Amino acid sequence: MSSNRLPGGNQLRRMWTVAIGMSLALGVIVLRLFAFQVVNGDEWKEVVIEDWAVTDSPERGVIYDHNGAVLAVDEWDYRVGVSPAILTDAEELANQLAPVMQIPRGQLLAELESPDLYVVLAPRVSSETAEAIRAVEYGDEVQLDPLPRRFYPQGELMCHILGFVDFDGMGGAGVEGYYQSELAGQAASATVPISPLLEQTTVMAREGADLVLTIDRSVQYTVERHLKEALAEHGAVSGSIIVMDPRTGAIVAMAAEPCYSANDFYDIEESLFYNPLVSAVYEPGSVMKLVTMAAALDSGTVTPATTYNDTGAISVGGHVSYNWDRGAYGTVDMTTLLAHSLNVGAATIATWMGPTTFYDYFQRFGFGRPTGIDLFAEEPGLMPLPGSGEWQESFIATNAYGQALAVTPLQMTSAISALANNGYLMQPYVVAEVRDANGTRRHEPTVVSQVIKPETAAIMTTMAVTAVQQEVQEALVEGYTVAGKTGTAQIAEPFGYHPTDTIASFVGWLPADDPKLVVFVKLDRPQSAPWGSMTAAPVFSKLAKELVVLLDIPPDEIRLGAVANAN
Repeated sequence: MSSNRLPGGNQLRRMWTVAIGMSLALGVIVLRLFAFQVVNGDEWKEVVIEDWAVTDSPERGVIYDHNGAVLAVDEWDYRVGVSPAILTDAEELANQLAPVMQIPRGQLLAELESPDLYVVLAPRVSSETAEAIRAVEYGDEVQLDPLPRRFYPQGELMCHILGFVDFDGMGGAGVEGYYQSELAGQAASATVPISPLLEQTTVMAREGADLVLTIDRSVQYTVERHLKEALAEHGAVSGSIIVMDPRTGAIVAMAAEPCYSANDFYDIEESLFYNPLVSAVYEPGSVMKLVTMAAALDSGTVTPATTYNDTGAISVGGHVSYNWDRGAYGTVDMTTLLAHSLNVGAATIATWMGPTTFYDYFQRFGFGRPTGIDLFAEEPGLMPLPGSGEWQESFIATNAYGQALAVTPLQMTSAISALANNGYLMQPYVVAEVRDANGTRRHEPTVVSQVIKPETAAIMTTMAVTAVQQEVQEALVEGYTVAGKTGTAQIAEPFGYHPTDTIASFVGWLPADDPKLVVFVKLDRPQSAPWGSMTAAPVFSKLAKELVVLLDIPPDEIRLGAVANAN
């Protein structure tokens, strides 16, 4: 039986069917492209991503002590979030997470069943909590985004030196604040094309620099321990100790109480971040007589043998100054003036110098301006000068024995260090090295100025040794010759001075003939006794006995014997 169908007819029909189908599909695509690019082109231009913004964030630099112990380093917290729509079992996940995150189950379940695309369950949790979250059933459905957090492995140690870093990565005090730019590094960002046919850009951040301090944590710990013990023993509300190398200006240790843990900065009372070592000012009292005497000697106004008649009172500019014990000492030489800490004597030699010479020397010693130490928020102190609206004629007398002007503990320590360093005032510093991608930058000791002649500094040391041996034996250190001076300052209040409370201080240097250390001790409102000789001086002695061992400073007999044998 024959057929009228042409050979291959079925194949031809299939070909036409496919061709028509493809033509229809192509037409739909063309129409969609026309609508996309022409009809709605302007609208889509605003949302189409042609490039991708890429950012590389640097890690903050590490802070080390003088021997390489880690003092501050970055660790990680985590933000906890979920996408509720993709959760396998919200109820079971809430059961698992509640004890780990210490959030009520009902509250968690409400978040996990939220209609939102993404929900933050906790803005920040510790790495330990994050690990526990990963370990729970369905924990892989929880998103953990890393967040940098500054960690201080030594706890409260060096709190005022190190400072803290907030959750935005900003240093808020100490070296963290002062060296914010160096420590933080610099993030890098670029707009990178998403097309693989175009050249791609490499993005690399500048990593944060590492810092090496001048301070050994063991020495710092010893200083902080002595300060805590002193506050407890003498009932003081707060206090400060600074240990400086007068030859270089390097801070050997620096402590203030009360302190805080920078790890918990978000829970700390804000006032505790205030650094009393460089940011708080006070009237120093009789410690300032060392500077007054140095100025009078260096200017040629007096010699150690110069005498004056101490009647127990002196009137300058309408203000009467008295000796601390209201006593009159008659004919007094300069060494006796210093040893007995006579206000009348200090005021007398200041008036002999006159305002121009007196304030010229006080400015040379650094009062009224910052020392330039590399710590955040240093204050310049307060010293009105002749010709200013704040200055009064009586100030030349009161300033001579440490009243009516204000200094920071560091300013006072720095000024006395010049006496121990042949008259050279050094710029204090706490960072010995900055290490970054370009290498290591070491701090070179910087001479601010020569404030007095070396001969004057030697005379001052001799007089200060006599003052300690005669009147402040509580400050003596067995085996070492100590030079120093006490201070007992009244506390200025809005309507005069507090009737009983004082600021007790002592500053000393040793070995006196070749000083390696200047140690400043300040106790605020001690209750055991008001006098620096009975409170701050014994603290100096106890601390110095440990420091000479820790820092390997030989006693005078051994040191001078070795020099004699070498000659």
